[in-house]
Amino acid sequence: MIRRAVTALALVLSLGALSTAPALAQTVPATAQASAATHVPLTAPDGRAIDVSVWQAANEQGVIVFSHGWNSDPARYHRIIDDWTAHGFTVVAPMHLDSLLHPRHAEADERSVFITRIVDLAVVRGYVQASHPGKPMIAAGHSFGSLNSLMEAGAETVAGPLGDPAVKAVIALSTPGKIPGVINPSTFATVTTPVLIVTGDADLVQGFVTDPADHRFAFDTSAAGGKMLLTFAGGDHSLVGNADAADFDLIAATTVDFMRAHALGDTAAKARLDVLTAPEGVTIERR
Repeated sequence: MIRRAVTALALVLSLGALSTAPALAQTVPATAQASAATHVPLTAPDGRAIDVSVWQAANEQGVIVFSHGWNSDPARYHRIIDDWTAHGFTVVAPMHLDSLLHPRHAEADERSVFITRIVDLAVVRGYVQASHPGKPMIAAGHSFGSLNSLMEAGAETVAGPLGDPAVKAVIALSTPGKIPGVINPSTFATVTTPVLIVTGDADLVQGFVTDPADHRFAFDTSAAGGKMLLTFAGGDHSLVGNADAADFDLIAATTVDFMRAHALGDTAAKARLDVLTAPEGVTIERR
């Protein structure tokens, strides 16, 4: 898997695929003091250090490999991470090169970040499989991190097929929309893994995503079966961090049930998802 990621580097750099793609600066608010994580140092094939945050669940049932948004960092998502760990899902999250907190952030450009993210996540999945044997793996991410998660589930971008069959479900907290030169009309057609997308009808990225409907592209064009889309009225690109209590509770409960249903085979969770109705201001769609 790591060798395939390195091979993808040569392809992406030769095509200059991201030369026109702007950085997606993230604005997920730090709502409170971040929960403490254990930091695990991993090493990329080229010797680059990867700082990995681990939030260990006390009663671990599965492991979430989480990819943060562009310019963001893992700890900024502690609100949802705390809920996931409380419900038995350990969260393992690398700090990508584009993070404003990364010591080598100044070296980052769009193309190098695209491939180092792929490599980061391949290394982390290998670590998870070695350190949490037998535990189901879920890929999750916010914004650009959600594209990385969808790639782990089989989405074919300009980098080619990089799916990992160990990934049993995807939680996509918003998406980066339709990135020119990276995402094409058939990118998500190969995604058969269950996917839950959470977005809002005000989910915009200035200068990049001007139509909130772009965030549903992966839902509309992926293979039918096990796909779910939650759209919140007024929800913006930082919804995962700034949702009010009721909306956050719905996001948290639905993501947990989705992971339990599709990664753990929990029939009760699946039944709850099947009958879940949308409260006022929320739309629920299934395929």
